Amino acid sequence: MWITILVMAIAVSMEPFRIGMAVLMLNRPRPILQLLAFLSGGFAMAAAVGLVVIFAFRPGLLWSAHFTLPKVQITIGVLAVLMAAVLASGVVPMPKIPARARGLAQGPSLWVAGVAGLGIALPSIDYLAVLAVIVASGAAPSTQVGALLVFNVVAFALVELPLVAYLLAPDRTRALMAALNDWIWSRRRYGAAAVLGAVGSVLLVVGIAGL
Repeated sequence: MWITILVMAIAVSMEPFRIGMAVLMLNRPRPILQLLAFLSGGFAMAAAVGLVVIFAFRPGLLWSAHFTLPKVQITIGVLAVLMAAVLASGVVPMPKIPARARGLAQGPSLWVAGVAGLGIALPSIDYLAVLAVIVASGAAPSTQVGALLVFNVVAFALVELPLVAYLLAPDRTRALMAALNDWIWSRRRYGAAAVLGAVGSVLLVVGIAGL
């Protein structure tokens, strides 16, 4: 379970929209508070959804003989590889940050940062897949909560690290994050395909080995 959690968390941390929002928070008034509000909103939503799934849906899911960790890993791995192929083919257009969202993010309100954090952590396909892996592991509830915490800490790494770095070198932090954001967005299609392909391959290998 832990390898799967870490691999998927690293993949999520590199989402262009997540990094782009971190850069916007750095360029708003009171960037430290903006990043803290953004991070708090994200953690609150992610933790709430994760705990509901672990404690509300876990008992019923564990009764199913088909809901095992290797099978979940293989299923997610196949889907990730297929999505990588679709992205690389150019059939699906890559999303952009809406102009309205960029305009809101330039204001001083901490509520906007908090709501943006809540929004970015709304249940997505990748997050639901992570929760499926955690629940299917059959580990003790405390271990599953720990896995949920580890996933979110790693997934928000490119918000947490700039928050600390800004205290030491604000201008350098802004410049590095802006450069990283530009690099990722300029290669977002093939970069996303490569990350999905790598994650899918790892999950397939780990899942097949666990059968």
